[in-house]
Amino acid sequence: MTLDVPTGSGLRSLFRLAAAALVATAGWSGLGDSARAATLIDFNGDKNAEPYIEDLFAVAPNRIVNGNCLDGGCLALNNNESSTLTFTQAPGTFTLNSLNFNLLGNGTGNTLSVLGSNGGSASFTVGATYPKNSYHFFDFGDTFKNVTSVVFSTSNGGNVRIDDLMVSTPAPVPLPAAAWLLLGGLGALGAAARRRGAPAV
Repeated sequence: MTLDVPTGSGLRSLFRLAAAALVATAGWSGLGDSARAATLIDFNGDKNAEPYIEDLFAVAPNRIVNGNCLDGGCLALNNNESSTLTFTQAPGTFTLNSLNFNLLGNGTGNTLSVLGSNGGSASFTVGATYPKNSYHFFDFGDTFKNVTSVVFSTSNGGNVRIDDLMVSTPAPVPLPAAAWLLLGGLGALGAAARRRGAPAV
């Protein structure tokens, strides 16, 4: 039994067709949205690093302190300061699920603002809902879903501590079986083409 293997332009056309099939199956691989890996950022790492990096998440500029934190370190922002959270691994998208914050200082309208690259935003001002000198937990839901950055900033005399951020990243989804079969078939085809082109001994 002989195997007829396309040569020349026929072989190039076959490889183009295979490449198109791989592109079509690419939607099955990469980043899935249903399964997400959750990470707690508690700022207990190297406080002198710039940017501060914990579990592949970076915070810059970095002002990690030990005072008025939930446990160990926390991110500190004085009035009119800001700091940006990013994910250092490609493609860089993540979700900010929740955080804990403490409004400090002498200002009467201390405000923490949170702004995502997706346009999502949230604001917390000292008052009956968020009294000073105590930690408050907030769950953002989908407000900061699939962002590439989140900026924390303060205003109105703010002095803020931010701690225990819960973030999540898309979990990789394996290629479907059809894609692996296609890759295996291409490998066999290439091997057959090399055997056919090999000189007789």
